[in-house]
Amino acid sequence: MSKKTFYIILTALIGIIIIGGIIWYFMLKPKEAAPAGGIDFTVPGQIKNGANLKVISEGPILSLIKNNEVILFYDFKGQLWQLNEAEEKPTLSSQAPIENLAEIIWPKVISADGKKIVYQRNNGLFTSDASGKNQKTLISDLKLKDIILKWPNTNNVALIGKPSGLAAGGLWFLDVRNSNIRKIIGDFFGLEALFSPDGNSFIYSYVDQNGRDLRLAVYKNGNQKIISNISTLVDKCVWTKDLINIFCAVPKSWPDSAALPDDYYKNAFSTSDDIWKINTETGEKTLIFQYIGGISNLVVSNDESHIFFISKENQFLYKLIIK
Repeated sequence: MSKKTFYIILTALIGIIIIGGIIWYFMLKPKEAAPAGGIDFTVPGQIKNGANLKVISEGPILSLIKNNEVILFYDFKGQLWQLNEAEEKPTLSSQAPIENLAEIIWPKVISADGKKIVYQRNNGLFTSDASGKNQKTLISDLKLKDIILKWPNTNNVALIGKPSGLAAGGLWFLDVRNSNIRKIIGDFFGLEALFSPDGNSFIYSYVDQNGRDLRLAVYKNGNQKIISNISTLVDKCVWTKDLINIFCAVPKSWPDSAALPDDYYKNAFSTSDDIWKINTETGEKTLIFQYIGGISNLVVSNDESHIFFISKENQFLYKLIIK
């Protein structure tokens, strides 16, 4: 693995960690029990639903990402592991462990081609080469506060308000060529977005002003469409490489008293999820697997034969064979 590739992977992984992994870090420890009828995640490898589900990691992990046909993830010791999609056991990378990885704040986001980074400093927004050279000011005084940065396609950086069911948020595109900024969607409470692999479409989840009535929708070609009868967060979804289908873990139900997505990220409750395959163009839905437990950070193999995910019960990495 080249040094440049390593830093690209590191940036992407830590970007995900900021959103998901640090949340787990402040939970102190995993829960003791799994939902009734689901998989017992408290004992790694003890699978109730058969040999099509396997534990992959040897302990809790922070986050994962797919690079071509290789799954990469960090454990809480800061060690980088890699797993080929066709293999059963991960191997430890030769890269030196990163100390205190769960506490790192990494405000930089890398472009889709890996050549540029965008980052905030004070009230400004800047780009530079991946090495940090050739800095360019996009905005010197950014009026938007508490935002999450993403770089879904070559020309546009996405700015998304930090999700909370107690505050309305939006999604903006900033054109890196001319610094023009335009609002794409808003104002939605609890807004979160997940971009397609080509960065031209995205799914998003949102709630009403009371943090209830969670919905999933898709934005394509300037049009917004609700995905009916699916109530889940984008944290539980993944795009396939065809840019049309998504896989989502959908809870059987959400607690009536929960304020979403806040209570979900506080680990205030557990869920029992089903996995669905959803066509974002036709709305067709196919049930793939039931009672998987509470899961997140899904990654699907290129041939859609298996899904990797992190258990919210113990933060272990699992592989589910679906074909």
